[in-house]
Amino acid sequence: MKISRFDKNTASGGHNDTILASEVLPEGMTAPFGHAWGYLENGGEMEGHSHPTTEVYFVFSGGGTVVVGEEKAKVSCGDVIEIPPDTYHTMICDKGEDAAFLWAALWW
Repeated sequence: MKISRFDKNTASGGHNDTILASEVLPEGMTAPFGHAWGYLENGGEMEGHSHPTTEVYFVFSGGGTVVVGEEKAKVSCGDVIEIPPDTYHTMICDKGEDAAFLWAALWW
């Protein structure tokens, strides 16, 4: 059995150091998709970007605002966000003083 968990102490900077990121799947496990944890603390905002692949975000804890194209929405634990190819998107942690925002991103 292999088990992995997000650990902000071992995560590295992603999206020009605007988030902490690490792989979602346990080391050595292969998948037919890309994957990463994304993590923000209160007041943080991921660098906005787009790419040519479909992407899905699964919110695991905390929450904030997601921007996909021209749309903005509040999201929290349990929400799943579809991001179409070539669409600008970002995540913003704006839930409160001690908030942290953790999501898993999958793309293919």
